[in-house]
Amino acid sequence: MENKETIDLLREIVALLSIQVKRGISQSTLIKELSDAGIQPKRIAELMGTTSNTVRVALHAIRKNKKRK
Repeated sequence: MENKETIDLLREIVALLSIQVKRGISQSTLIKELSDAGIQPKRIAELMGTTSNTVRVALHAIRKNKKRK
């Protein structure tokens, strides 16, 4: 594993661990927080056991709701 890949993996693990501390949050909130941490939708889907389309739809809805506020 190259240095950049190792750093990216560690960043993802840290993000997941920090989110797990908040237990009980919704899937869309988890998706948003992982995205905010810089993790790409495809990787979020892999980490959460869902499809990248599900992640993209959730992110779109989050952005749409944010614009309304």
